[in-house]
Amino acid sequence: MIADSTQDFHPAFVVPRYGEEVVGGAEDLARRTAEELASRGYPVTAVTTCALDHHTWRDHYPEGMSELNGVEVLRFCALTNIADPSLHHVLARMQAGKSLSRAEQMVWLEGIVTSQGLLDHLAGEGEGYSHLVFLPYLFGTTYFGSLIHPERSYIIPCLHDEPFAHQEVIHEMLAGVRGLIFNSPGERRLASRLLGMENPGPVVGMGFSPHRSDPAAFGDRTPVRGPFVLYAGRREEGKNTPLLVEYFRRFAIEHPRAAGLVLMGAGEVRIPPDSSHVILDAGRVSEPEKWDAYAAASVFCQPSVNESFSIVLLEAWLAGTPALVNRACDVTREHVRTSGGGLTFSDYPEFAEAVLMMCEDPDRARAMGEAGRRYVETEYNWDSVIGRLQSALDVSMGPAGRENA
Repeated sequence: MIADSTQDFHPAFVVPRYGEEVVGGAEDLARRTAEELASRGYPVTAVTTCALDHHTWRDHYPEGMSELNGVEVLRFCALTNIADPSLHHVLARMQAGKSLSRAEQMVWLEGIVTSQGLLDHLAGEGEGYSHLVFLPYLFGTTYFGSLIHPERSYIIPCLHDEPFAHQEVIHEMLAGVRGLIFNSPGERRLASRLLGMENPGPVVGMGFSPHRSDPAAFGDRTPVRGPFVLYAGRREEGKNTPLLVEYFRRFAIEHPRAAGLVLMGAGEVRIPPDSSHVILDAGRVSEPEKWDAYAAASVFCQPSVNESFSIVLLEAWLAGTPALVNRACDVTREHVRTSGGGLTFSDYPEFAEAVLMMCEDPDRARAMGEAGRRYVETEYNWDSVIGRLQSALDVSMGPAGRENA
């Protein structure tokens, strides 16, 4: 589908949750990209549910139309069977690696979250959008929504190598839409393996803009003194934060006073009592506070193995902070290798050695951080990303009101 003018390019981002308070990489990607397009003069709509929390899917926002940072937001009541024992039975079988029947796969997709109002809107008004961009892959809003107008539907799957991604209905969905858009080469390689496609779609990613930060302000607000390791994002087992806490607890015993650990973000985190003096739970923080922490940290650690992009990693690099990532994650390992912006670890000794080096050799650490910054500024500036997105969507125009020759 080719857009010939600004008015002809009116994408809708269809995502199960949307809002500044929503914590999640796919949701953050959808909102920031929609807002960037809106800032360039394009009409953009977010089609979503009223839910805020991805554990309960209870309606939080009012239903109907609103506006957020230039983006039209349409919210519909969420529908979920999250408490249904049959759903939990299917999820347990899936996590155990059992083969699911098609009916069981439907129990999963119908039970996690969907929205009849959202689907009705797409059925009745979907042709009014130039493109329907769905993300992430594993929710009913994406599965059932992309079936309605597959000829104008694109999916940014935010794919991980997990049981959900190996289901037959997911492969059918990904193969049946107009196009797939990926956040990283590693994610695209995973899709290629799963779908048996040599080139399943282009890599676009997300753009980043420089932020002002004040490292001293972070110190003024917290009791943290000296070098520290920073983690930002959801604090949960799926992101490997319990592993990070355990590794750092051991590190602090073996290397007292070498560094502290700061954990920012949503979710519960259990700090062992014997480590409460070196591990700080900062919880959810404001945007300025987040960027101050990025800039103040000695090293940013991303322990997760389930990443399709890792927004927080690239944000830390934009602040000039070196990174330490889990080598088992193809995506973040490739970011580090390509950028030269940090180190990888596969076990505790490698983790401890890397943290010690970055805290004791600030010049080398600073050089890594600057390499990471250059990588983000070059590859993931908004002009480059929007250009790649428009190419992926077959849009033949440049910034608003200005067509390409």
